[in-house]
Amino acid sequence: MHFEIIDRDGLARTGILEVRGAKHRTPAIAFVDSPKFPAPEGALKVEPAADGTQGHLSLAPSEFTSSSVEADLKPGLRGSKYAPDAPAGKLAVIEGIASLMLDSNGFVAAIGRLKAGPDILKPSYCSVAGLPHRLALLTYCGIDLFDSVPLIMAAETGTYLTNTGRLDYGRLKELPCSCPACHSGRRGKEELLRHNYIVAENEIRMIRHAIELGTLRELVEARVRSDPWLVQNLRIMDLEQYDLQELHAPVRGTPFHAGSKESLSRPDVVRWRKRLAERYERPLRARALLLIPCSAKKPYSLSKSHARFREALISSGRYELVHEVIVTSPLGLVPRELELFYPAKDYDIPVTGHWDRDEKRMAEDMVSWLVGSQKYDLVISHLGDEREPVNSVLSDFVDTSMGNPGSRESLNRLTETLRERLPAPSEEDRRARDIDDMRSLCRFQFGPAGEALCEGASVYGRWPNLKISRGNSQLAMLTGDRGMLSLTLDGGKVLSEQGAYCVEIGDFIPKGNLFAIGVEKADESIRIGDDVVVVHGKDARAVGVARMTPQEMGLAERGEAVHIRHAL
Repeated sequence: MHFEIIDRDGLARTGILEVRGAKHRTPAIAFVDSPKFPAPEGALKVEPAADGTQGHLSLAPSEFTSSSVEADLKPGLRGSKYAPDAPAGKLAVIEGIASLMLDSNGFVAAIGRLKAGPDILKPSYCSVAGLPHRLALLTYCGIDLFDSVPLIMAAETGTYLTNTGRLDYGRLKELPCSCPACHSGRRGKEELLRHNYIVAENEIRMIRHAIELGTLRELVEARVRSDPWLVQNLRIMDLEQYDLQELHAPVRGTPFHAGSKESLSRPDVVRWRKRLAERYERPLRARALLLIPCSAKKPYSLSKSHARFREALISSGRYELVHEVIVTSPLGLVPRELELFYPAKDYDIPVTGHWDRDEKRMAEDMVSWLVGSQKYDLVISHLGDEREPVNSVLSDFVDTSMGNPGSRESLNRLTETLRERLPAPSEEDRRARDIDDMRSLCRFQFGPAGEALCEGASVYGRWPNLKISRGNSQLAMLTGDRGMLSLTLDGGKVLSEQGAYCVEIGDFIPKGNLFAIGVEKADESIRIGDDVVVVHGKDARAVGVARMTPQEMGLAERGEAVHIRHAL
């Protein structure tokens, strides 16, 4: 058996499972193949281990028997001392899944054990639980293989399966499906089983497509609405296994819709808020904090409303002294200099004009942190719908919007307030503000070590495409498309001197991309999509983009670890 990971989306992945000469895309359903329940043509098949080895995978007898037959898979009906273990080295298996279906905390803990240990690169298998409407969440949790046992059990009990739940087959006056089984004109267990198989296979295809696009979390948030078990498991997963999910969440992802309560706890969204609290420092010369609302158009600077805010700031003559911070859900706060960074320019939310209790509490907490930690001389609230929760946690501030931030009256009030409360900026303020903004971005992306990129450097270019240069050397570049800094080899040397975001290799120079077999060690701070430096000792050999987590780089023997941009 051989398993190769192709695409990743958090803990989920697509891959190729090669077994007994046949290749199958994963996630996949392994279909029981027997005279009574024949597997679909071309599917990944399992058969009873005692019947021979013509199937792709062997299936152990029931856990209620004392058979010692060695097999690849086993039905996970209940934990049992008689349950034969899968052979070591083949699959990572969730044991006793039926009992875990009644214990969401236990299920999430089992996922944590399964995906945080040395078996993370093995294909993972979950028996019995793979009903079509649950496949998205289970895959999101890192499961690669399911069996057809729950599909068969459903057909045997007259349960018609869909990707949103279960229906009573006998009570359906018309079948809400156009698959061949439902359009055959016959109704029976055979047709019902064929339908259940087709629905499950279609859902697996949808899941694989979502992983390839990087949108599986959106699909999961849509699917969980149909089953309380799914909702509670997703919420507990976000609460109890955030660190595990964050480790696998890419730092640059696909645009997404934040349309549910669960969107507030997406690992990439929570990471944004945590990184602000742990890494962020405001631009040095930004003496006044200006809190403003978000816009539907991203990045915000391209919106008409934010263009009007900018005009008001420029008219005041105090532009270089003002720090614009956008108040928004689900991210909480977005400093202007970070607006290109994922997910700040990549989310979309329904606008109702009303913030729920969780959103209000998030905004209150983050604004309190910002004002308390960054020490501004002046705080201005220029907000609309966000005004009530934000103003409630501010004490010494000026409200210039009075609830209508886009009106001419409020914009004029903003301009006059800045003129009255701030001195005119010096030439040094005007000259240095760009590098101050870039320093905040460097720190947010690379941690405190990132500030070294701005020491003695200047910023050139026209937003959103900006370059950091020191003398005649370009160190990094910010582009509107990527939204984060891309290192040059000279920039990589600066970062390697700080010992940050480094992937260590032996004494060779990468020719082409760096594969996992060549990695000796990787900085634990690295996430998929991060710019990294490939080093031997302190010698920077290449820079590029991480394609694996640091743990996978250390464990894998094949696969691309770093996509190289520049090398010696």
